[in-house]
Amino acid sequence: MKLLIYIFPLLMLPILAHAKSTYQLSTPGKLLLKEDFSASEMPELFTVGVGDWKITDGTLQGRQLEADKHTAFRKIYLDHTDVIYEYDMKMEGDGFTRLMINWDLVHISKAEIHLDKAQVFKIKETNKRAQMAAQNRDQGLDPLKGDYEENTHAVNEAPLNLKEGQWYHVILESVGDQLCLQIDGQIIVGQHPGFTEKKDNFGFQSGGFDTHLYIDNVRVREAIPK
Repeated sequence: MKLLIYIFPLLMLPILAHAKSTYQLSTPGKLLLKEDFSASEMPELFTVGVGDWKITDGTLQGRQLEADKHTAFRKIYLDHTDVIYEYDMKMEGDGFTRLMINWDLVHISKAEIHLDKAQVFKIKETNKRAQMAAQNRDQGLDPLKGDYEENTHAVNEAPLNLKEGQWYHVILESVGDQLCLQIDGQIIVGQHPGFTEKKDNFGFQSGGFDTHLYIDNVRVREAIPK
């Protein structure tokens, strides 16, 4: 009896590499969120946002719309502090994608991925905190009494050589005052006291009117610091 071996083109499928993942700052703990976009409808946790978003072939597809005057985003509400965000992504077009880490309206930090570079940022908080104060919204926990006038800036970055239409596995560890992004063999670690702030939501963003972002195999786990 002959043994038939089929070789599938890997670049056509999301990279299912979670079991082989390595972590720099932590070890994975309790699973907080798992989403594979296997249903045809948008998952309930992924319904908040703007832009053109839909489920396509079992993946989340997003694109920025000019009428929104904002990058396309999906905001996911989840109470968390130290966590590992892990997912597969690809881009078609030369735009960019971000993972934003937030407390209510306040953007605390973000990881930004372009085809040619990746960056981790501390984000200016003043305007959002003023808006929340005017609406009597909970300001969160600010044990470090941070400098909220500090301008948005990249705390670290690295060059990339990503290919359009190719899947990549992304790991973003938010542990204490450090943020560690891994993609395509690059490890980018940024450190800032503000990264320790309370978080209750995060979001995926897609930038570029001619760019389509695809997201799959989303996992968020508690991070146990090493």
